[in-house]
Order: sequence, then C-alpha cells, then structure tokens
Amino acid sequence: MELKISNNTWIVELSKQTLNNPVFIQGLPGLGFVGKISVDFLIEQLNPIKLANLYSTHLALPDGGLGVKIELNGTYKLPKYEFYAYRGKPDLIFLAGDIQPSMPGQYDVVKHILKYIKGFGCTSIVALGGYGIKGKNIDVVYSVASDPNIIKMIGKGKVKIAQDGSVKGAFGVLLGLGKEMNLDCLGLLGATKGMYPDVRASRNIVQILKDMYNLQINLEDMDKKVKEMEERLKNFRKISYMDPKSERGLREKKPPSGYIS
Repeated sequence: MELKISNNTWIVELSKQTLNNPVFIQGLPGLGFVGKISVDFLIEQLNPIKLANLYSTHLALPDGGLGVKIELNGTYKLPKYEFYAYRGKPDLIFLAGDIQPSMPGQYDVVKHILKYIKGFGCTSIVALGGYGIKGKNIDVVYSVASDPNIIKMIGKGKVKIAQDGSVKGAFGVLLGLGKEMNLDCLGLLGATKGMYPDVRASRNIVQILKDMYNLQINLEDMDKKVKEMEERLKNFRKISYMDPKSERGLREKKPPSGYIS
C-alpha cells in the first residue's frame, strides 16, 4: 500500500500493524556513524517487523545527485529510509537509512517521518548520534532533551547533560520539530573522535537503550567488533607514526568538539 504524502516525499507501507504508544528511535549516518551503527545493531538483534519504506527526492547519492545505488551483485536500489516495528514493553519503531537528507529537504523529510509515526500513537522519540570530543574520556554518552525530566528518567550517572554546541542534520531537525509537535524528545550522543566507524560509542548508547527499555539483546557481538576496530586503529597509528604524511592527514581530519548527528 502506498501512502502518498507530497510530491517530494512518499511512504510505501509494507505491513499493517497496531502498536501501543510506541517509542520512535532514529539512527542515521553522522559523526563516527554512531547513530546508524546503534540502530542497525538493534534491528539485527531484535528482528523487528518491516513497516514501510520512505523515498524522497531529498535522499540523494553520495555525490549529491539523484539516481540508484549499484550493489556488488549488479542489482541496484533507490536511496530510502526503512521503518521497523518491535513489540515489547514499550513497543518501538526504528528508522534506519544510509544517508542524511539534503540540507534543503531536511524539514520536509522529518515532517513526514513525524506525521507517519504519530499515526501509530507515538508520543516519544529518541535520536541517536555522535558527540565530537578531543580528550580521552570516550565512554561518555551525552544527552539533550525537550524537558529536563526526560533526562532524569534515564537514571542517575548514566549520561552527561550536553550544555553547549549545536545538533545538526536530521538529528537536530527531528528533535526541533518533535518538540514543536508536543512529543517527548531525547537525544543520546556517544562520545567519539569521529575518525572512523565508532562501534565503541555505539555500544555505549545501546547499553543505555537496553536498560531503558529492558531489551533482550546480546552485546557480545558489539564487544568483539569494538576490540577489532581498536586493534585496527592501533595498527593504523603505527603506520601513521612511520609515515609523517599519514599522521599529518590524521590530525587534519579530527572533528571539532560539539555534538553532531
């Protein structure tokens, strides 16, 4: 069934589901790929029901053009966002995707995402992303919320309150429009240096979500990936130490402090 929303953005429904006051959780690519890795892992672990696909002229290819992405086996697909439903206590709706909306289209895409999830009775949203740091305290998760009481519900000591900076991309627009639509909005941002897919930062966020929603997931796979990524980083640093040009390039790519989707 196709749910037509606008000339630029539309949703193709794949399954009809009735959910009980679900929480919406978004994770898209951004700094360190923290949000995307987190949501992809939750979908892999929980095996939720596929609800729908969202297509939009604002979902472009990496070079900014419109078209299809060719896969390794020679097939292709349009850029899209995918909605999934998980029945638990509470019910959850996940949004996964491989790209951010183009800047001019972020409001349009997010507006229709929010309209769609509100159709399920959703009153709470959680956006996942990365928080750029320069120090060594990498196991911190920062939080922003539409109301201070929402952060208190997470549990004392589990997150730090982000007190400066800006939240960009679909992450920030989702929190902004969600608040304007009277939804309870929470952003969880894993501390990351942002120079590679940061599984460790994602693991820290997933642990908080597991505790918040009593999710029956196994974090051993993520722990193994964390060790693998850290080993690769050590090897890269050894190579960079031997090659001054590589080391200089690494320094130049360090992200600024602050939290970014």
